[in-house]
Amino acid sequence: MRRVSLLVGQVWAQVVIGHLQEGERGLPGITVWWEGTSIGTVTDTSGYFRIGFPPRWPALLRNSYGPDSLWLPGPPTDTLHWSLTQGVTLPTQQIEGQAPGIGLSPQSPIALQTWNRQALTAAPCCNLSEAFEGTALVDAAISDGALGLRQLRLLGFEPAHSPLLYENKPLSAGLYRPWAAQFLPALWVQSLSVAKGIGSVLSGYDGPAGQIQVQYLPADAAPYPHTVELFARSTGEFLFSSRHQIEKNAWTLLGLTHLGWTPFQSAFLQDHNGDGFLDIPLYRHGHGLIKALRRDSSGDMVEIDAEGLVDSRWGGQVNFKTADQIARLEAWGTRTDTRMAQLSLRRGWVLPKGQGLSLLAQVRYLDEALQAGFNRYAAQQPWAWIQLIYRRPIRDTRLIWQGGITARAAYYAESLSTWQGYDTVWRRPEGIGGAFTELTWTPSPRLSAVVGGRIDWHSYWGWQAVPRLHLRWQYATAGAIRLSGGRSWRVPDPLAESFPFLLSNRQWTLSFPGWPAVEKAWSYGFFWQQSFPVGRHLLRLAVDGVRAHLQNPLLWDIERSWAIKVFSAQQAALYQTLYAEVTYEIPDQLRFQLSYKHQEVWWPLAGSYRFRPLLPKDRWVAWLSWMTLSRRWQVDGILSWIGPQRLPSTAEKPYPYNSLPPKTPPYAILTLQVTHRIDQWEIQAAVENLNNFRQARPVLAPEAPFSPYFDASLIWGPIMGRMASLTVRYSW
Repeated sequence: MRRVSLLVGQVWAQVVIGHLQEGERGLPGITVWWEGTSIGTVTDTSGYFRIGFPPRWPALLRNSYGPDSLWLPGPPTDTLHWSLTQGVTLPTQQIEGQAPGIGLSPQSPIALQTWNRQALTAAPCCNLSEAFEGTALVDAAISDGALGLRQLRLLGFEPAHSPLLYENKPLSAGLYRPWAAQFLPALWVQSLSVAKGIGSVLSGYDGPAGQIQVQYLPADAAPYPHTVELFARSTGEFLFSSRHQIEKNAWTLLGLTHLGWTPFQSAFLQDHNGDGFLDIPLYRHGHGLIKALRRDSSGDMVEIDAEGLVDSRWGGQVNFKTADQIARLEAWGTRTDTRMAQLSLRRGWVLPKGQGLSLLAQVRYLDEALQAGFNRYAAQQPWAWIQLIYRRPIRDTRLIWQGGITARAAYYAESLSTWQGYDTVWRRPEGIGGAFTELTWTPSPRLSAVVGGRIDWHSYWGWQAVPRLHLRWQYATAGAIRLSGGRSWRVPDPLAESFPFLLSNRQWTLSFPGWPAVEKAWSYGFFWQQSFPVGRHLLRLAVDGVRAHLQNPLLWDIERSWAIKVFSAQQAALYQTLYAEVTYEIPDQLRFQLSYKHQEVWWPLAGSYRFRPLLPKDRWVAWLSWMTLSRRWQVDGILSWIGPQRLPSTAEKPYPYNSLPPKTPPYAILTLQVTHRIDQWEIQAAVENLNNFRQARPVLAPEAPFSPYFDASLIWGPIMGRMASLTVRYSW
């Protein structure tokens, strides 16, 4: 298949005005410059740019989108057409030129790391929470012994500190946050970008650790309009996903579905450690999205999507099936029912002289009920969000201004009752409105800066200000360093952020008579990258450091064996992370990546600063990917090493439940996957946790789940042992 990018431009006075596009889609944020000079610019949100004349002719025009260049003997007198051929077709299968599976964005002022579909599917993966197995940058460890909940933890920070967005709209916001990554099917995702460190003010007022931006499969540029995927795992899980695209008049319609179920419940399939508890939750899951897109020749576009989700999952003892067994003390179990409906709008206008206007809006309704033993939680939340952004170059695109307004309204209706009689009901309306502004200055292709700020008003806590700064210096052709810093804030959701501890018989204390305090953070970081050619091969190095001070942080205190206390601390919490990555690559054949993360999180607990429990200080991941020249065969091997983690004391409990060590042992997990592609078929066979490592005693007192000693929330490693999976995809 042949993929073509066009550069269309014209000369006006001493400036070249052009439009960088791929097919009919404008390419935003691409640097265009004259080779050997500092004269350059960046395309705007619609792909438009204007660049001054070079000091002399002939001249070589370059762009950061691809390696080709355009030779111009003199000032052009007519429209320029610059075609970049990036693919070739063989009779039996599609072969596309691709960027590395995980690539750094050299021209972005913000430290961005981009993952394409090749990287997202390199490990056995059926949702976004399982897609980061090949890197130490993001953790997605299982948080409990029954729900099997996975949440993304970027650079060692809490999941709430790295918001998840899709196509510039919030996804992990409000009470839906714990499930956002777990319920996002991998087949729906075309690519994702991880912004490390403080992010852009356009993406919101929170996110001291960064942001994860997801792009769904494009509705307007698909080589095959239909794809179906079947996934089966030896634990008894079966999943079906599909993608269908239809062109109708000027509209493109896209339908995405995801269905999952575990039809069998048995100790043989789901209780690998023999403690009488299911190691993974069983579920019935349905998820669908319909998107309608229209884009005219001027670049104006309108996109509407409707999404619905129904999920029921249960866990606990192997013989648990219905909630009435709990009341009769026949079996301990957990049951969760989640319903979500969402409607979103994206509208864009291309205005003269490189200006652009975009409108984003979203409404969502969430209904959730959780029962874990005699602990019960219920929540309903209507939620609405709208944002208007205006963008324009100032004189030329070396200086671009963006600004806009945003508003959010939500209603929280939560209730919690626990086994020892604790009972609370929260009814809280929330409104947030604000304005933001951001200036991007690119005096040359080697230097850029982004200065941004926003001010927001919270209906309970009043005004909040957010200043942010990003600097990029490309000191060499293949080397760059970035610095960033700024402020962020959020109002925590205490119950939604403490879900795993409902799977225990701890006594609950919530120190919030009304609203939890605003959590404020100042964070800053440095991000360095350098590439070295080694013959025809490539060596890439990257080192990142991020540090944040959180005032009034939301914490949970489980230092006492019998209790959990959720509170806003009076003293600040400290988060700091050092991340390093080495990648050696033979393009389209071999790729080896070694990543390491050292993280320190200090919480004010029990009158002193203590290291956060259930968090490893050190983590290593080695990822080897090999592919044949025909791209028919691909082998991926991922070896993860997780260092010791601090365990809270269980000394107050009687023997043998008081014998947990102060720290966990280090452990490693090996995953292998083989992929075979032929024509439109793609088949993947994998073995996860090949070395069959399992956490010893993931559940305390499994033989007495209704006693005060029971606890299924102290999870620090894999519960399931070795697992095999098979994925079959077909596109047409």
